[in-house]
Amino acid sequence: MSHNHPAAEHRKHPYWRGAAIFAVIAGAAILINWIYLFATNNVPELDGQPVTTWVRIITEVATAVLLLAAGYGLAAGAPWARKVYLIAVGALLFAVVHAVAIYGQKGDLGMVVLALLLAVIAFFFAMRSEE
Repeated sequence: MSHNHPAAEHRKHPYWRGAAIFAVIAGAAILINWIYLFATNNVPELDGQPVTTWVRIITEVATAVLLLAAGYGLAAGAPWARKVYLIAVGALLFAVVHAVAIYGQKGDLGMVVLALLLAVIAFFFAMRSEE
């Protein structure tokens, strides 16, 4: 009788590989976006609403870190990864709602669509994790 390590079970789930790839790409994209915005001095909201903007930046960077950790953990088959992934997806969904409001108010339809696409993909993998 052999007992599989819990990490091995994570690797067998048909959606974990896709979820891991998605988490790493989404987390990296969030970080790259903020690095780009700061490098190009394109965060005008800091002048008018510094506290709100810094809270947004900190929460989005924390979301990115959670997504990267979850993606790494899922790829490695870590037993904690599923829970971290679900927390990261929850944080991402919150960030998406906020991003849709911000970009929608600016009239940036492309970013609204991108944010909603991220939400749909994240929701898909979160729901599939329960199968």
